[in-house]
Amino acid sequence: MRLYEPPFRPVWTEDKCTAELAQVLTTNEQAKTLLGAIQTLNRQVLRRGITCRPCHGTMQVDRMGYYDGSYQRIVLCCDNIRSREDLEDTLLHELVHAFDAARSGKFTSICHLIACGEVRASTLGQCRDIQPEHKRRQCIWRDAVLSTKAHCGEQAANIVQQVFDSCMKDTTPLQ
Repeated sequence: MRLYEPPFRPVWTEDKCTAELAQVLTTNEQAKTLLGAIQTLNRQVLRRGITCRPCHGTMQVDRMGYYDGSYQRIVLCCDNIRSREDLEDTLLHELVHAFDAARSGKFTSICHLIACGEVRASTLGQCRDIQPEHKRRQCIWRDAVLSTKAHCGEQAANIVQQVFDSCMKDTTPLQ
């Protein structure tokens, strides 16, 4: 899950989001690689695809997007997307979650699995181009702890710390 930050630009409509999504899916090499890997591992993980929807008035109101494993889809919250960069970062973040759902897990605790997924999604998504390295690590850490906290409570920082280095190095399938 990628959390929403308050707007400073006009919101996108569902149509605008969908049109931009179609372009990103054909031009962004990382997105194409992740989608290909997901299709190879388990097509059912994204059986219902990737959609743009308004999230205002739902439980997802504070998110940029989310991977919904129950419904096997990615939803991009068009009312929280403000730019193509927002869309690309959020899409890559959520595709990492879908990819992780398609492959076998290596953690015994669901909270460790969630924390690792959040570290990977932030590493390969919205924090990927931040420089210098210590600022990038701070971005990944902050996002992973905030997202893990939503599922695992106050133990989130400790759990993220336990998986941080190994999960940050795991760039599968974008090596």
